[in-house]
Amino acid sequence: MAGAFSGTVTGFVAQDPARKANGKAIGFSVPVSKGRDKPTTWIRVTVWGKTADFCEQYIRKGSLVSCSGEIEMREFEGKQGKQQSLEMNAGSVQSFRTPGEQTGATHAATGRGAVATPDDEDMPF
Repeated sequence: MAGAFSGTVTGFVAQDPARKANGKAIGFSVPVSKGRDKPTTWIRVTVWGKTADFCEQYIRKGSLVSCSGEIEMREFEGKQGKQQSLEMNAGSVQSFRTPGEQTGATHAATGRGAVATPDDEDMPF
């Protein structure tokens, strides 16, 4: 392992989340770029437990998410020789918007369960 650290990644989900690890986890990728002319960094996100259940229910391709957790740089042998991959074991995931949603609740999940937070327009004050 080349290194590990904690951080937050915010971006649009590249594909629908898929079950893995015998159905115990959900995985999806989030591309991150600093601009049009800059290379895109792909981060593979894995979530477990109730957070995985939340992602399966609310997260879709194109969802805007913010994921927090431990990030690791992994090295592996690929088709083009030695390659590297950024992978996150997310402890929490927030979904700010899902595809086709004009406005709606901000959904959040941590290892303790899922929470729905209303928009400002839904607040009585």
